[in-house]
Amino acid sequence: MFIRNTSRALFLSGLIGCSILYAQIRSATITGTVKDAAGAVIPNAAVTVTQQETGVQTAVKTTEAGTYTAPYLAAGTYTVDVSVTGFTPYKQTDITLAVNQTVRVDVDLRVGAVQQTLEISAQGAQLQTDSSTVQGAVESRTIDVLPNPTGNPLYYASLQAGVVPRNAMADTTSLNSFGVGAGARKQQSTIGVNGGRAFTNDIQLDGLPVMGGGYNEAAVMPNTEGLQEVRVISNDFSAEYGHGQAVIAMSTKSGTNTFHGQADYTLRNEALNANNMYNNSNGIPRQAFKVNEFGGAVGGPILKDKLFFFTSYHYLMHNRATTSLMTVPTPAEATGDFSHTFIRDANGSPTPAQIFDPYSVTQLGPDLFQRSIIPNAIIPNPNPYALKMFGFYPSPNRTPDDVFNTNIRRRQSRRSAVIASTIASTTSAERTPSTAALVYSRARSPRPAPSGRLPSTMPRRSRRIKTPTPRLATPLF
Repeated sequence: MFIRNTSRALFLSGLIGCSILYAQIRSATITGTVKDAAGAVIPNAAVTVTQQETGVQTAVKTTEAGTYTAPYLAAGTYTVDVSVTGFTPYKQTDITLAVNQTVRVDVDLRVGAVQQTLEISAQGAQLQTDSSTVQGAVESRTIDVLPNPTGNPLYYASLQAGVVPRNAMADTTSLNSFGVGAGARKQQSTIGVNGGRAFTNDIQLDGLPVMGGGYNEAAVMPNTEGLQEVRVISNDFSAEYGHGQAVIAMSTKSGTNTFHGQADYTLRNEALNANNMYNNSNGIPRQAFKVNEFGGAVGGPILKDKLFFFTSYHYLMHNRATTSLMTVPTPAEATGDFSHTFIRDANGSPTPAQIFDPYSVTQLGPDLFQRSIIPNAIIPNPNPYALKMFGFYPSPNRTPDDVFNTNIRRRQSRRSAVIASTIASTTSAERTPSTAALVYSRARSPRPAPSGRLPSTMPRRSRRIKTPTPRLATPLF
């Protein structure tokens, strides 16, 4: 109930706070030159750039050189309309624009009546000819269909050329693999670009750097339901970027003029997994491993062509058993009988243990004393407090690995984590979109159950592994 109520509170806080936080940067540009059929430039032509999803328009005019530029556009699909007196109106649709992308749309006008319109649909990929930046992106369509067992948004960056994840990112079963805590986020951020070292990249969320102060790791991990794209800018990026070998820019979604939604559920269970080699070699059965993930997103208009909303939610429950081998006293040793205990001699070979009586000493010289050996290494009348202390040790439950009784007990314990994250945004036609991203997580580590068995219920007391203050994206402009 505590987790459910906290998650709802954070969700509502995101919706309330999104009206005052501005973080989702508009960094794309459409530029071009307007000419007539003879190749002469046309100044003072009216150019209107319209985002097809929201209907938001940007109006500019061509310069004396016939060029125009529509900057600070959000990612999406656009239409370019050009109109000049005495020329046929020009319209080009389906121009796909990504974050930080500059697309050139040159226009050739024809002499004609105003009633005629020349319409072109751009179906091919847009070439970036006005910038030498080397970059690539994974868009939302790919994000929605590619499997991502741990929900790490930086995983999609590893799909780009020159991006090499470290081995730690291949971990999909430990508690750290799900991004719980600073150490886990560090593990999920181990990416090198173009031969660079890990933790030398500038990681951004909606144009805002989100690196932590410890290892330069990502301090905020958005859920994949609210992710629009993950872009890697690997070389020759502009002066607005820096602080890294490369730039990994994550962008969140925003609402449009139509309602869209999605829901997803992911199940992982030990019944679908194979046992690992370590367990098989030590006779350890397959351990419990359960992951249940629920996610969803919805977006749409509040006021058509003026105000839009988008929100996403992700909830993860993770239970994992861990097995450890321990060396504990045998039942005989716990009562003071060490007659069957072996230790290593100078050559490492097993030799019977000898027990000496510290209260029975023979003086052999002025400063030389010798303690008496306890016969057969069985302590007579052992101290009751020592027996009480040895009683706290768990009993052996497996055959030892050697004559020294190494790894005589197998212990299994269960660790669980609960993670909830929310992204909420509102977008206005007159101002930059606002985004509030919140992450809440809680992990619990119960006491091990006796006899190496997994507990059937979780204890009431738990140790928090990650309890961060909800992080709200701060304004960039």
